[in-house]
Amino acid sequence: MYAPLYLVTAVLRRKNKDYFLKRLLPEILQSTLFLGTNAFMFIASFCVWRKILGGFFLFSSFLPAFCASVCAISIERKKRRGLLALYITNVAVETLYRMALSRGIVTERKNIEVLLFSVTSAIYMYFFRMKNGLEKSTLSAIGFLVGYDERPQVEPHVSSTESLPRKEKSFLGKFQCLPKWLEQARSNLHQMFRKGPRHHLCRHTHSCLAYTLEGSAVQFGIGCAAQIGIICLTSLPRLLKEPKTFLGHLARSLWKKDNCYLGAFLGSFVGIFRLINCLLRWLRNHDEAFHGLIAGFLAGWSMMWYKSVTVALYMTLKLVEILYFKGIATGKMPYFKSADVLIYSISTAVCFHAGVFEPHNIRPTYWRFLLRLTKNRMGTINRRLCDVFGVNSSKMNPNFWPNYDPQYTNIKPEGPW
Repeated sequence: MYAPLYLVTAVLRRKNKDYFLKRLLPEILQSTLFLGTNAFMFIASFCVWRKILGGFFLFSSFLPAFCASVCAISIERKKRRGLLALYITNVAVETLYRMALSRGIVTERKNIEVLLFSVTSAIYMYFFRMKNGLEKSTLSAIGFLVGYDERPQVEPHVSSTESLPRKEKSFLGKFQCLPKWLEQARSNLHQMFRKGPRHHLCRHTHSCLAYTLEGSAVQFGIGCAAQIGIICLTSLPRLLKEPKTFLGHLARSLWKKDNCYLGAFLGSFVGIFRLINCLLRWLRNHDEAFHGLIAGFLAGWSMMWYKSVTVALYMTLKLVEILYFKGIATGKMPYFKSADVLIYSISTAVCFHAGVFEPHNIRPTYWRFLLRLTKNRMGTINRRLCDVFGVNSSKMNPNFWPNYDPQYTNIKPEGPW
């Protein structure tokens, strides 16, 4: 599982030859050992705790999962512990929310993930427009999305449009094959488009209209290309299994309007963010980081195109992490040693507990991961016996009953099955 992930990551980050020869294989083996230990220790601890407690209880899976996770995460590299804790906390929070929904503790709110993303985006963009507001990796990611023209000028500025070759500065760039009269018309339109009004406080080199539309168009194209790339990659297994129907299946998969939704999300986010910043400069004749707060909140509603609880939760939890470390740096928040180990262990225990007693409340992709990790052992638990706890454990497969060996038990299904 980790081999292709680490290999692709190393290629994308352009690691040197020494990394591939000396560090890649040990890192793969260490992460594989961590994952295997987590699965093995959970199953072993599950049996041990059953002996200690004398039976099964509603939280019989939480304690084994917690103990197994503490042992497993201690094997993994320290550099990856924070990332793993953030990811599994994302899954755990979503799982707890689904559990609360199924119990009627909370009611489902329409577009709640969009609102959450908008609030989070507002704070991110406020920090983005401040000096030293974000760490380098987060700053680079946001800068790639919206450009660096809204950043405060802390060093000699290079506009995002200036950094491109002359003929690539705009999506209305020069076409080599056009007739002369059409090329002239295009050139005139191009000049009108880019030489429109621009506020004197704007740091982009062309008109505010060009600045807004160019950024939006670029991210729309990137989003659509990414979506198409994902479809092509996920279709590759079908090429090996059914090569005759592969092209037809791929064409049908690509010819869907849903493939434009990610592009529409990214494009509208960048367009709204840039537009609001320029508009506020025109209205107030002033520029400040607070503009990023307003622009980020309004731009966040572009998630209506591509709703994702996973993205909204991840961005929110990452923001909480950033705020926490800012609090530590200023002395306002305490520092807890091995907090990443504790957070990972508790969050994993929540997910494993739900995997035993409430698999219907786990994110489907994570449930499939648990099945692969345990070689489907999580799927062969007799959850009809767990229904006595009142959490509807057998909801996903209500008719499943294991084929028990009569030498060890004579338990039989009860009810209408």
